[in-house]
Amino acid sequence: MTMTFTDRLLNWYHENKRELPFRSQKDPYKIWVSEIMAQQTQIATMIPYYNRWIEKYPDVQTLAQADIDEVLKMWEGLGYYRRARNLHKGAQYVVENFDGVIPRDKKLLMDIPGIGDYTSSAIASIAFSLPEVAIDGNVKRVMARYLNYTESVNTRACHKYFEEFLKEELLKNGADPSDFTQALMELGALVCTPSNTQCIGCPFKEMCACYRGECVGTIPYIPKAKPVPSYDKTVYIVTDKTRILISNDHSDGLMEGLFRLPQVEGHLDDKPNAKLVHKFSHLHWNIHAYIVDSLPETSDDWFWVPLQDLIDTHPMITAHKKILKKLDIL
Repeated sequence: MTMTFTDRLLNWYHENKRELPFRSQKDPYKIWVSEIMAQQTQIATMIPYYNRWIEKYPDVQTLAQADIDEVLKMWEGLGYYRRARNLHKGAQYVVENFDGVIPRDKKLLMDIPGIGDYTSSAIASIAFSLPEVAIDGNVKRVMARYLNYTESVNTRACHKYFEEFLKEELLKNGADPSDFTQALMELGALVCTPSNTQCIGCPFKEMCACYRGECVGTIPYIPKAKPVPSYDKTVYIVTDKTRILISNDHSDGLMEGLFRLPQVEGHLDDKPNAKLVHKFSHLHWNIHAYIVDSLPETSDDWFWVPLQDLIDTHPMITAHKKILKKLDIL
């Protein structure tokens, strides 16, 4: 008897899945945290952050009661800080609207701040075994190759096409949605990667349209992103042994709530003490940093803090923290 798509997928998953801390149980809160952290971050990188987070905030109630500055400090280093803010807001929403119990319903999950279609599907399927399928970049790559989908995978039409196929496979085979969703994610993360065009270790092989057509390397089709603008920035580092001058200026609309070093537009003619190109999703900063005794200008947003506060309590933007570490100031 020929094995189905689902049979091959789940057999492979049960033999090859990684032991991850958020897979040891089906706690919807922990799955929610892990899914948010895993966005824009590799699993190996996020696991230490996840473990520290769960130790500090083991449940929704604890996170909801936490101070936002403390939450941002715990998130420091993961980047995309809006994720941390939304987790905090989401926890408060769950406490206020669902008595602290994460709902077993995809539509209600999507009412929670920071939870959209993908995350709600992940929580619903993985934590509650509801018949939903979470489709991330890894899953899109698997399905585009399996179905030889040659159009852009970054469209709603593509998402709907994959979702309909996968839900049909899930339901007709009576599979556990939790295992099914995680198996798809895992296959894309470990085997059906952008670089594995030889299909080594894939459970599908001859079932896959791209494998049969030898076009794995050209699919999925992802339109080239538009080039992002780069802005020259000058950062000033002013210290007096135990203190450092920092800023809470967020007039550029970036990373509100995080502290930064005094930063101004443009570059100076002098040779900088450090250089750094920091890449956001929509722009780049080309930073020149200078250690100075005094500043050529002042601002009401600049103030002194103990250096130790940058280690213990004050969440700082990643770019500037990297500079301080590079110069052995932190």
